[in-house]
Amino acid sequence: MTTLFLKSFILAFAGSVAPAMVLNIEKRLLHWAGLCGALGYCIALAVNPFSDSLSVAQIFTGTVAVGLYSELMARRLKSPATVFCIPGIIPLVPGVSAYQTMQSLVANNIQEASAYAVNTIFKAFAIAFGIMIVSAVFRFLGKIRKKQYIR
Repeated sequence: MTTLFLKSFILAFAGSVAPAMVLNIEKRLLHWAGLCGALGYCIALAVNPFSDSLSVAQIFTGTVAVGLYSELMARRLKSPATVFCIPGIIPLVPGVSAYQTMQSLVANNIQEASAYAVNTIFKAFAIAFGIMIVSAVFRFLGKIRKKQYIR
């Protein structure tokens, strides 16, 4: 079990740092962006470590963790949250589901392709919804804090 999390942590870290480098993120933030993806993936994996692929609930949980980490580190390191969020969600993106959808379409298995497509869409919505919720909560808290300073 421990080796599974360690292997997943290392691979998710690398899978987040590589896109961060492609996106020209500052060198001082690269390891923080990698840590974002690694933590998000490991938290998603911790929800159900025995599943073959990540479920919608696992992806949502991991995305919320990525969103929280991104917002907190953005304030701590004085940089935009997207610097951490974009590379952080890369390990959670349902690429295998999308591939299976296309493979089933090419094989002319429409029923299987539609099941994979629905699964892929739900996973993509879970990512978008998780980021949106965390971002909205932080904006709301920022407005409350701003009103308290004005008074």
